[in-house]
Amino acid sequence: MLSKSLLITKTFKIIFVILILSFSYSCTKEKKAPPKSMEQIRKEKGIPVVIKNVEYTNFEKNLSFVCKLSGIQEATASSMIGDNVQKVRFKIGDYVKQGQIVIEFPTSNPTVQYTQAKVAYENAEKMYNRMKELVLAGETSQLNFDNTETQYLVAKRNWEAVKQMVYIEAPISGKIIEMLVKEGEYIDRGKPLFTVSQLHKMKAKCWVSESEINYLKVGQPASIRFGDIDFYGKIAEIGLAIDKYTKAFGVEVHFDNPKGILKSGVTTDLKVRIYNNPKAIVVPANLIQKSNGNSYVYVVEDSKAVMKEVKLGQQSDIEYEILSGLNVGDKLIIEGQGLLQDGVKVAIK
Repeated sequence: MLSKSLLITKTFKIIFVILILSFSYSCTKEKKAPPKSMEQIRKEKGIPVVIKNVEYTNFEKNLSFVCKLSGIQEATASSMIGDNVQKVRFKIGDYVKQGQIVIEFPTSNPTVQYTQAKVAYENAEKMYNRMKELVLAGETSQLNFDNTETQYLVAKRNWEAVKQMVYIEAPISGKIIEMLVKEGEYIDRGKPLFTVSQLHKMKAKCWVSESEINYLKVGQPASIRFGDIDFYGKIAEIGLAIDKYTKAFGVEVHFDNPKGILKSGVTTDLKVRIYNNPKAIVVPANLIQKSNGNSYVYVVEDSKAVMKEVKLGQQSDIEYEILSGLNVGDKLIIEGQGLLQDGVKVAIK
């Protein structure tokens, strides 16, 4: 009987403890405050932003054009007869002097009449030398000498022309950059044979529209990039009339190429600087806010976002020059401005 009474007493104690714990948990749960909204947190702590101190920097504006590079002087020799190439004396990369024979055609070509022209020249030269002695000795008239001299000069010019048809010379001094034929290959008349280029200096040719041509002038700096190297040159020539095919003005820019890094025939981008301010305040275009025709940026003052009106100057691809409204040392907001309004509290990250 006593045992049963103890069991009942213990059971009541356990139930009592459970009730007390449940009540305490309920009270604690009721006292816990609800979580704060993001808006409340931002009001109390401020909207997180990233800033950058305004400072002077170099600002420049460039025009960009597609151009093609070539040697400062280039010339291509072509065939004057149709025949098989008898000999190629030089290869690509070789340096040749103006007048050096590069390619030979057979002298037996019937169109050329090589032997006849040679004999005619040699005979005319002999007669000319003889008549020169006679006229000096007074044994023939000046008229006879003049006629002989004319015949000699005609035969000489004809002989030189024949040689140029079979012995193709380098039109200028420079490096052979193209060899378009091989020995034994049949070549039609008028076909290009090889190209010689002077590569110590290069020229870039580009075409400029009517709207851009007035920004350019002879002597203006320009640059190109080849691989990972920048080359700087100057505008050397500006066309005075629109090309009827491209409907644009031709512009030529010259670059020094002492190490031969630049290659003829390469297409690249040419940049011409048309504006430069070495001491400018510059802001990325995506930070500019527009409202009622005015431009604004956000800065931080006394832990608050302040909307400042700015006057814009020149624009490059991704930046604006600021003429007024921002000063060196201002804390320009560069991240987080999408959530801002004038005067709201901010927290600098």
